[in-house]
Amino acid sequence: MNQDISIDVTGFSGDPKILSDMVTKIESLNGGRVAAITFDNVGGAPGYSAIVLNGSDVRFWRLANPTGDVVELTGASIPSWMLNWKAQRRATAVKVAKVSLADAIRTAEASQRSAPAVVAGIARSASNPTSDVQAYMIGILKNGRLERVAVSTQSGRPIENPEALEW
Repeated sequence: MNQDISIDVTGFSGDPKILSDMVTKIESLNGGRVAAITFDNVGGAPGYSAIVLNGSDVRFWRLANPTGDVVELTGASIPSWMLNWKAQRRATAVKVAKVSLADAIRTAEASQRSAPAVVAGIARSASNPTSDVQAYMIGILKNGRLERVAVSTQSGRPIENPEALEW
C-alpha cells in the first residue's frame, strides 16, 4: 500500500466488520485468496476493489453494491509469471501466510477500538529478500485520518512499529 494513499470514503458505511466481511465474501465467490482490498468510490458507486490470488493467476475484482441483494463482480486476470519479481514475492508471501487477510483486518480493527478498516494488503516489505518480517498493512479510518496497523502474516499479532514497514 502506498503511504500517501488517499481514499474517497463517500458512501462508506463506517462498519468495522465490512472490509473483513468483503474479503470473506470475495474468497467464497471465487475460491482464491485476497492479497489486497480497498474501499473505493468509482463514479459515485461505492464498492471494493481486490487483488485475488487464484492458483497461478492474479485476478483483479470489483465488488459493487456489497450491502444490497445484487452482487456484481467483474474480473480480469494475468498469470503470476507476468508479475515483476517484487510482486511475485508479495504474492508468495500471501500464499504462505498462516493468517488470512480477513483475520488480520479484524485484529487491526480490534487494536484500534473497532475503528473501521478501509484498505488492507500485504506490506511491500514482503518483497524485500532481506526482511524477516512478513506483514499485512491495514489502513484504519480513525478520527477522519488514515492510520496504519501492521499485522504479522505468521502470528496474527499486531506489529509494534508499522512505520518501519513499507506500505
